[in-house]
Amino acid sequence: MTIPWAQVRTWRSGPLGAAGEGLARDAQRLEAARDRIEETAVPDSWSGLARFTAEARRSILLRRIERHLAGKSTLRRALFDAETDVETIERLVGEVEDRARAQEFTIGSDGSVTDAAEPPTFTNRFFAEEYTDGRRTLAEQIVADIETILVKAVEADATIADGIPTGFVREVDEYGIEDPAVAERWAELTDAERRAVIEQMIAELSEESGLDLPVIDWRDPSWGPNGQWSEGPPPTLSLNEGLLDDPRLLHSVAHEVRHGRQYEAIRDLDDRFHWPWDDDPFDEHRDDGITAEQTESWKENFADYQSTSDPSVSYDDYFNQPVEADARDSGREYLDGLTAEEIDRLLEESR
Repeated sequence: MTIPWAQVRTWRSGPLGAAGEGLARDAQRLEAARDRIEETAVPDSWSGLARFTAEARRSILLRRIERHLAGKSTLRRALFDAETDVETIERLVGEVEDRARAQEFTIGSDGSVTDAAEPPTFTNRFFAEEYTDGRRTLAEQIVADIETILVKAVEADATIADGIPTGFVREVDEYGIEDPAVAERWAELTDAERRAVIEQMIAELSEESGLDLPVIDWRDPSWGPNGQWSEGPPPTLSLNEGLLDDPRLLHSVAHEVRHGRQYEAIRDLDDRFHWPWDDDPFDEHRDDGITAEQTESWKENFADYQSTSDPSVSYDDYFNQPVEADARDSGREYLDGLTAEEIDRLLEESR
């Protein structure tokens, strides 16, 4: 997601380094506590069932501490990596703002560039056009530098998010986090290129899922959801075009195509009347790890789907439904496994 210029220009690297150092100190204290637990938690004088129970509980606690230490280590590295990135961003922001002032341009909070110079008076049309073209070129150079900085900011932000261990932020655990290189590459694309990547992604995921290619319906940014699958006919995948700058939309695409796969599995499970010599249409789903029991739960869920458009339905009721939990898993796996190279491949295949 594009980060506003007004926010990026206030970024400072110092707090990131301080947070990383704080995590390092916390980890050292936790390691010392772990060592004491390992050495002294079970007195030598204990024996029998008491000793067995204490050792079992100590092992559980030590495993939890190790997981916590691993999480701290991952986040600490992410903070230090982001600190380096933000140092660069700080320097580049200062340089571009100094240059803009020196050349009499102003940079708005949204990153827009405005010529603040009082134009001279020209008696020759050629010189006036030359002056205007020169000022336009200078403004375009500043805009290009701002766009480069904003791409770097997206990457730094994703670096921190990617370092958050599981079990602390539900949003991260459930929806996944794009690799920083993916965030950077996505920020570099135009909206037209992003649409092309997404439409190619839908075509490939639909084919892999045994689905007919759905109608792709790009909705106005004022539309509420991120995405929505409709069985139709014809089947339709609606997406919010206002979210094109956010790679989280790729999660939504995989999520919604999975809903299509859920419906397809239900149809194939209900197809009891195929000829004995024909393959069972549900076999392709079994091969992909989808069970009949799971599909039956989806069927029951769709028959009593809890939609947030109903005021009596809570967000948790919607969120915890079997079809939504399964679709989120698919979206998370896709986003977590996505690479910048795969984005480039999808873009090339779309042409």
